[in-house]
Amino acid sequence: MSAGIHLLTARPVELEHLPVGEPSIIDDGPYRRLYFGPLHIQSEMDRDDPVALQLKYTQRMMALLLFVPKPKHIVIVGLGGGSLTKFCHRQLPKTRITTIEIDARVIALAPQFAVPPDDGRHRIVHADACDWFADTRERVDAVLLDGYTDTGIASGFGDPAFYDRIRETLRPEGLLVANILVTNDVLRRYKRVIGEAFDGQLIAQKIVPDGNHVVFAFKALRAEPDWQAMAAEARRLASRHGLDFPAYLRSLRRAYERDSAENAEDAVMPLL
Repeated sequence: MSAGIHLLTARPVELEHLPVGEPSIIDDGPYRRLYFGPLHIQSEMDRDDPVALQLKYTQRMMALLLFVPKPKHIVIVGLGGGSLTKFCHRQLPKTRITTIEIDARVIALAPQFAVPPDDGRHRIVHADACDWFADTRERVDAVLLDGYTDTGIASGFGDPAFYDRIRETLRPEGLLVANILVTNDVLRRYKRVIGEAFDGQLIAQKIVPDGNHVVFAFKALRAEPDWQAMAAEARRLASRHGLDFPAYLRSLRRAYERDSAENAEDAVMPLL
């Protein structure tokens, strides 16, 4: 175990005693969890099924496959315990996966969470995501943004230029899927910043019971999605990947229709 990393196996775990700002692994019976202090759980893994997505928001982020069923290249920002990286590596065998992680201590933990070693189509990059997107010439189909520190969402992720660069990196039909866990006031600011970069082409959802919000931002979503055609694709994806894609699609449609109605009301409100 690397220096500065704590492995705790005693039960019950007293979370208030975890060191703030330092990665701690907690084995609690069948589950292994990554914490950054007592308030910040970063990841959860079923030790008998290490590839399964345990947290609801990570499952919902994979709804990206409803819009890009066969991605050639996915960029994941934030390794954590490798949940999204492992799932994509196992379930999307023809997809290139680049995972960007700023904290070398977290990268050192990858074997503890059964993250596969780098290979011909999967790599973990030790970098600041803001710098990586500013410098890269890669073109990708989807970006999964799930970057958190011991104090919450990474500070650079509030910069409008960051989302402009992500949009430039995406292929024409690509999308950004961002996990955002903040207060409602801060959420509105993030939605505004992301919306400006993506021409307002967003679908935002609150994930119960996690309390996270997952924002889908599209480089090109000019017309209403063909929900009926997507329903058939959702059933195929559910059979292939073991996630409830039909439910995700219904939720996305409700959120899209809600947001469309709210935008229409705003458009006809008289100026005061």
